[in-house]
Amino acid sequence: MRKFLRIPVYALVLLGFLNGQAKHPADTVLASDKTSLAEKILISPIALWQRFSYSTPLLACQFYPSCSNYAAQSISEKGVLKGTIMAADRIVRCNPAAYHYHVGDNLKSVSRQEALHTDGRLVDRVQTSLLSQQNGKSPKLAAALSVLIPGSGRIYAGRTWDGFFGFLTFTLSANLAYEHLNSGHTIRGGLFSFATLAFYGGEILGAYKAAQMAPPDN
Repeated sequence: MRKFLRIPVYALVLLGFLNGQAKHPADTVLASDKTSLAEKILISPIALWQRFSYSTPLLACQFYPSCSNYAAQSISEKGVLKGTIMAADRIVRCNPAAYHYHVGDNLKSVSRQEALHTDGRLVDRVQTSLLSQQNGKSPKLAAALSVLIPGSGRIYAGRTWDGFFGFLTFTLSANLAYEHLNSGHTIRGGLFSFATLAFYGGEILGAYKAAQMAPPDN
């Protein structure tokens, strides 16, 4: 139990280190009065990551806002639980097939100009709510499939690569959680367990959204 209590302590120390260093987008979210302490604890590692990711083009994200900015905004605007799940969903979707799914034939709801930022990145902002329309796939069925087998709902909705990466990310995280907990590394095991739950929720949410955006059946 004492080991788990170290996590928020470390996060608070990191938060104190980052406080007042408004160099990157996540720093602005950290400094906002609207962001709760719990949200700031989760966002502080993101702000630290941006100090590395923004220093090299090799870590440039293909999305706008970037995955780290999207995660910080989601957690701040939607809260710890929903925001973390939304961030996990975005991380899975940031794969080599992202351009095809966002600009190609699988997405007809927006124009090419709306789908691409002026710098060429894929526009994918934090949504205030889920879409209401239903096309050729059932969102509820897609979500139910991912409850049973993470990733399968996205595959049902036509996003095979998203489903594959979702399943891979979930299983890898779950395996790391098991290995660390089984080895007595409770802090690392707890962190990977949290990540596993986040990716599991992200697969359910992502499958639901993918089905809503699926093209109508011919």
